[in-house]
Amino acid sequence: MQNDQKNGTASEKDSLPIYNIKAVSGMLDLLPVTLRAWERRYGLPTPHRGEQGYRLYSPYDVRLLRWLKQQNDTGMSIGQAVKYLNELRNNGKDPAREMVQEQEKTDEAVNQVSLEILSRHFQQYLMNYQNENASEILRRAFSIYNVDQVLSEVVQATLVRIGDAWHHGEIPIAVEHFATQFCEQHLMGMFYSSSVPTREGTIFAACAPGEMHQVGILSLVVMLRWRGWDVKYFGQNLSLERIQETLNVIKPNTILFTATTKESALALKPLNLILEKYPFEQPLVFLGGLAFQNFPELTSQMPGEILNLSPSKNIDLIEKQIYRKLANQKE
Repeated sequence: MQNDQKNGTASEKDSLPIYNIKAVSGMLDLLPVTLRAWERRYGLPTPHRGEQGYRLYSPYDVRLLRWLKQQNDTGMSIGQAVKYLNELRNNGKDPAREMVQEQEKTDEAVNQVSLEILSRHFQQYLMNYQNENASEILRRAFSIYNVDQVLSEVVQATLVRIGDAWHHGEIPIAVEHFATQFCEQHLMGMFYSSSVPTREGTIFAACAPGEMHQVGILSLVVMLRWRGWDVKYFGQNLSLERIQETLNVIKPNTILFTATTKESALALKPLNLILEKYPFEQPLVFLGGLAFQNFPELTSQMPGEILNLSPSKNIDLIEKQIYRKLANQKE
């Protein structure tokens, strides 16, 4: 209780409905039918229901399910595990809540080593054009860690190292192209295999005009989709010509663009005028990519907020702003 009072923001985030049932199933290696059965028979956990009735699980829900699965894996039936949990709660204890700090410290220490090892193996396979082995590394990573961690600390970290190696002349351009194409294909597969969106509103996402690098924005798009957001992704090098016609059709409440070069970032300047003519409520605008980090003077010329944090923190920022906008609309 004292920890909750000292860190109210962390406590609120712990109960925030974030993950859909498909994401939780992948994180815990539990079938969706099992999750539904546990909820139906034992009332655990009690996920939030979106406007369309879809289940949305909080970090606490995921931790509780992981604890129940651990008891089940040691030989307890799920019924016995639930009974044991109720006994602990009757005595004022909640293993999923009381052990969170210790678990996070342990997970952080393990993840730093294990994610690094996975990333290095992933890089080695990609550099040797071993796509089947690289795919297996991703399968293993997603079976252990959540989507944000794998995309940030395995996929993106690997591509950054490969890109640096190419820039320094250590590897041929074919390796960099192979690795990029491999990751883009996997990300697109994840995007199209995600569950039906459960969140209110639509997010428009694309690469700026002239921008061909899409792994960064694809990672954000996949993270958002796996959290239940309805994201419409328009790919590389999206021209702003007649874009208002598209905006008028999908009516996004959020727009997300990325740029890695100064030229592609400057090509977004007309977006100001386009949004002035937008006949519906003004959407939130987020801009990300190396261009805005390398040329901070661009920030004052651009519409919207610049994303310059880690991928997971960028997602948290986007979600926070969307929730605030939706709340203001309902007041």
